[in-house]
Amino acid sequence: MTELTVERVVLTFEPSVDPLQYESGGACIAGWPSGSKVVDVVANEAPPPPQVTWLIEVKDFRVITNPPRSTNLGGLAATVEQKVRQTLAALPVVVADSPDPAHRDHAARASAAARRRVVLHLEPHPTNGAHAALFGVGYAANVLLQLRALISDIDPNPLVLSIARTPSAKVPWTAA
Repeated sequence: MTELTVERVVLTFEPSVDPLQYESGGACIAGWPSGSKVVDVVANEAPPPPQVTWLIEVKDFRVITNPPRSTNLGGLAATVEQKVRQTLAALPVVVADSPDPAHRDHAARASAAARRRVVLHLEPHPTNGAHAALFGVGYAANVLLQLRALISDIDPNPLVLSIARTPSAKVPWTAA
């Protein structure tokens, strides 16, 4: 089992899954398109080529040290879409130019996947927190609806999960 910590969320992947942190794992290489952003984790399910490649973005709003701008929160689905599209566009760059053979192999398998799934792991701010007004009732559901509309060509059924909702989602990892 592989364990990755993204923000303050710990994702523990099943042994049949090969995850890699693209933002902080060193997969973002020199020559990456200027200003591009990638999802936090790309996870390939076995066997090679993977049947499913998971593109996972994590946002943890449980502890907020600097209040986010409401425009950033309102545009969260668009931000995730941009990261997903830029990640998919950059996989061939990693395959061709990464100095790390493991990263090249991982990106090649992600590119060859039969299916791609998009997951936004969204930990909400506490309802009694200082910034609760920024996260209205149904915030996660609204983000999911927007995300579905934006990335239907990549994944017609994206997921917006939290630690509480991950067990019922039947994904190949746990969150804590």
